[in-house]
Amino acid sequence: MKSIRNKLSLATCSLLTTGNASAEAIENAWELDSSYLYYSEVDRVTVNKLVGTAKGYVSPKDTASIKVVFDAMSGATPTGAVKASTPSFTGASGGTGISPTGESAALTDFDDTRVAVALDWAHEYARTMSVNYNGAFSVENDWRSFSVSATANKENSSRSTKWSLGIAGTYDQIFRVNGNNTPDPMTPVSEARFLGEGERTTTDIIAGVTRVINRRTVAQLNLGFGIANGYMTDPYKVFSVVDAAGVEWDQYFEGRPDSRMRWTITANLNHMTFPGNNGIHLSYRYYSDDWDVQSHTLDYAHRFNFANADYLEPRIRLYTQSKAEFYQNSFVDPNVGGTPNLPQYLSADYRLDDMDSATAGLTYGVRFGADADLRTRLEYIYQSFEHSEFDTNKAIVFNISYGKRF
Repeated sequence: MKSIRNKLSLATCSLLTTGNASAEAIENAWELDSSYLYYSEVDRVTVNKLVGTAKGYVSPKDTASIKVVFDAMSGATPTGAVKASTPSFTGASGGTGISPTGESAALTDFDDTRVAVALDWAHEYARTMSVNYNGAFSVENDWRSFSVSATANKENSSRSTKWSLGIAGTYDQIFRVNGNNTPDPMTPVSEARFLGEGERTTTDIIAGVTRVINRRTVAQLNLGFGIANGYMTDPYKVFSVVDAAGVEWDQYFEGRPDSRMRWTITANLNHMTFPGNNGIHLSYRYYSDDWDVQSHTLDYAHRFNFANADYLEPRIRLYTQSKAEFYQNSFVDPNVGGTPNLPQYLSADYRLDDMDSATAGLTYGVRFGADADLRTRLEYIYQSFEHSEFDTNKAIVFNISYGKRF
């Protein structure tokens, strides 16, 4: 379920913020925003998410914001076992557990909630120099996360170019609901060998430059580096040991390396068309890590602005990913009943498989006077996996938001 958390999670790192105190300025002193999001996969996961945000000036040189998030997630998620497996599983994230046969054996029920809070403070030290400070925490049934970050932004005298440099640190605690522990990686499920709570630390660094090309075009380039150390294994995922015919005869808890190093390159282009004054946003992101995962993301949105300040924004997002070097749908061992000669690491988590994804969406915004607006968004997501037991995933996203300035 951490993939769903990552998709829908609170943006706690101000490293990704492209604006400074001036860019974040609003016409009035404070702005309140509320949002509801509904995410639903076909026969799988359902998420209901509420977000509330307040931000504004606390002095001529300081802006502050607070964001509160509540998630409720439920449904069924793949365990990593093959569909022909028959054992009983304890539900992920506090589910009741199931004892199925056939295809449903590769799924487990779950039920999870999350509360997250993020605080942000931006201070303008000089006309062309500002720093954003951020702190956040997130608590759920089987996960606790705490993060801090700081981003410095420096502009040239004409403010046509801005350089940004930031660093963030995160500390996570990982555990299973029924026992506050984590499984010993690469051990038989039947032996029930468990460790204490898992811990993980993550450090991220980002450097970027934003350039005003002309009065209608702004470009941005960001370089990112991150490293995580600690318990990287998903405590609910397993993999099947199968014979030559693909029939399961044992199950093991998955095991992943205890570190992950990653690099990103992100390029953004924002352009206002003439004479229509419509907005075009184009983004490309390249990702690579030492698990041998590489991905490419292309995101395009075109906002059509109407005379009454309403707008319509279609969007398309394309994503492709290579599988992790230790990913396998199952481990084949014809020596049924013996001790398999397992590799050091192995995971059947479909999120680490070769994947292609396409998202198509539409946002409609309505302005109420000068101080309020309503946004609605509807998206459809299609994912395909090359080796996974579940080779496709489909989802819809509905989001409605209301903002008010005071």
